[in-house]
Amino acid sequence: MTAVLITGALTGDLVGRCAPRRRPHEANAKRYALMIVALLTFGIFGVMRGIPSAHAAEGQPAQSEATPSGKGDTCCKAEDATPPTELVKQVPKGQLHSPYPDYAKLAKDDPDLVKQFRLPGCNECHGGTGGGGICPAVTQGVWFWGNTDDVLFRLVTLGSVDLEKEGYTRLTYGTVHAPMPPMGAAIKSSDQLWKIIAFIRSINPPGSNPPDKVLPKE
Repeated sequence: MTAVLITGALTGDLVGRCAPRRRPHEANAKRYALMIVALLTFGIFGVMRGIPSAHAAEGQPAQSEATPSGKGDTCCKAEDATPPTELVKQVPKGQLHSPYPDYAKLAKDDPDLVKQFRLPGCNECHGGTGGGGICPAVTQGVWFWGNTDDVLFRLVTLGSVDLEKEGYTRLTYGTVHAPMPPMGAAIKSSDQLWKIIAFIRSINPPGSNPPDKVLPKE
């Protein structure tokens, strides 16, 4: 009887030890498989949800793209930070218009407007107040290339040589026949150049600026 019990105990112990158990790596493999299935499921739904949005976005302009000054809108605006060298490329010929048409009022309200004229060095050639120096005065109502906003902005930006290459025609000569250098790179913004032009207009004789006198004739 005792032998039977011992044999039974040993047999039970052996059976318990020999019974098949789930190995750790098999359990991990199943867990990884479930995770992959879940990720694929969410991924597919995410892609399917994103498709309509992508198609809808195709017909919409990017909201972050700023419209360059002068494109799709009337040029030009006050406080425009666009460099003059860029604005002349963006705006068609003849379409540059000053945001400061009342130049007399601007000059009256801003007594420091002359500083805009001096900052890029205009005074070094044309005198501290525009009365002339080694280059002609800009106070006599004489416009060598014309006096429209478009001509003046491009003349200062490009210089006389490149302005002529753009198809503009010189109307007359002063006492100095030297070309005007391009100053666009020395002027930080289009707004500053418009203020320089407003200052120049303000120191010219009455009747020498548009609309009283327009050169070249439009």
